[in-house]
Amino acid sequence: MAPKEKKGPKKLLAMSQLTAFVTIYKAACKSYGVVPDKLLLEEAEKKLIICKGVDKVVLRGPQHNSSSLCAVLDAMAGYAPIRNLVCWGCNIGDEGLQVLSQLVRAAAHKTWIGSKPRMIQVVSDGAQLPAERWSERYLDLVNGVGGMVTRGPGFQLPSLVVGRTQDVTMDTIRMQRDPAAVAGLDITSLERQLSNLMASTSCSATAFLYDQINQARAAGASTDTGPALASSQTSDGRPLLRPSRPQAFSNAVLREFSLALGTQGHMLQVLVLDHNQLGDIGARLLAPGLKRCKPLQQLSMAHCGIGPEGAVALADSLRPDQNELLAELQPKLKVLNLGHNPLRAAGLAALAVSLTHMTSLKVLHMPDVEVASEPVDLEAMQTLMDCLAANTNIDQLDIDGNHIGDVGAKAMLPFLQEQKHIRKFRITPRLSRGIMAAVQEAVRANLPKRKKAVRKKKPGAKKF
Repeated sequence: MAPKEKKGPKKLLAMSQLTAFVTIYKAACKSYGVVPDKLLLEEAEKKLIICKGVDKVVLRGPQHNSSSLCAVLDAMAGYAPIRNLVCWGCNIGDEGLQVLSQLVRAAAHKTWIGSKPRMIQVVSDGAQLPAERWSERYLDLVNGVGGMVTRGPGFQLPSLVVGRTQDVTMDTIRMQRDPAAVAGLDITSLERQLSNLMASTSCSATAFLYDQINQARAAGASTDTGPALASSQTSDGRPLLRPSRPQAFSNAVLREFSLALGTQGHMLQVLVLDHNQLGDIGARLLAPGLKRCKPLQQLSMAHCGIGPEGAVALADSLRPDQNELLAELQPKLKVLNLGHNPLRAAGLAALAVSLTHMTSLKVLHMPDVEVASEPVDLEAMQTLMDCLAANTNIDQLDIDGNHIGDVGAKAMLPFLQEQKHIRKFRITPRLSRGIMAAVQEAVRANLPKRKKAVRKKKPGAKKF
């Protein structure tokens, strides 16, 4: 019988830490009244056998709500190896996104001993309540403060370690403002001030500016005559291809998440928010935080209902700041995915201008952004080609699903033939055979040629 392998100090430490993680997780699930995730416990058992730690937590399905996420985060507060946190098709809602914001903020502190996530995925969240029911959640949307409230007698607040104590800051104080001063606010200047202040770890001034921006927009909307009617057409007269859906998260919690992203010191490198209805409002709220999320390298916001206005806000967050100190705090994105959003020509053109300065970007996904073969669409595509010609670091481009037709493909052929840095390129297959063959040949010519392997002669071989 072979002797058992001795376990070194590192393996024993990994086993003890993982055992404590599982114990705390089970106790937290019992405290929140949720069922522990079976797949997570099985993964922990497998890692215990080989004396390794768990570096990824994946919650799948609508049975996982905010309480399930709080239980995981309670265990992560004392367990450092976890780097990836994934929620696929869950039901975390505002409460879940709020505690994720607290986790990102806590990970920015040097004294934090828990997990510091490198990747966060919240894909297709199922908590899409109508706006009139948002007050039932943790965030009190009635008074506009964003303070924590309960949903009835006996309802326990999250016991997450990073959120047990609420500091009294300017964010928790409702500030009275002069109505005459509010009426004269300029939204553009306020948003510019907000992006500049996101570099600070303090969120009191930014929350104050958020309230000012909302009041300025409300003042502008109150001057309209009568309520706005839901239109089946866009501003340029095209029919809406996607029906409007309820916003996945409330504005208040999106602000909190944006503030957390802008906190300096965390290690978040990958952020995926696919299949969550954010709209133009959500994109505008997240843009200031994304602009100050320094470690971010990959951003995916596909299927989020972002229109031209939201694309303009994101483009502004990607554009380098004129202040060199603030420019150092901006992310160096390598992958950007904004596909399957109704960006249209205006949004695509705005993003294209920002792409010129994104020298770190390698992969760009823009499939199905509702760009067709109209003159305004072709102008936007030409703007994109010009910017890609200026930024030769982008070597992968995906514009599939945009029905630009043979006219648009012909306009792109000179770019593909001249620019040798495009290695991977996807375009709609709805093209004629000749045009498709020309596009494929242009991209194939850009691929690096394989070197022929030289066979070495064996020593002592006879020559004939």
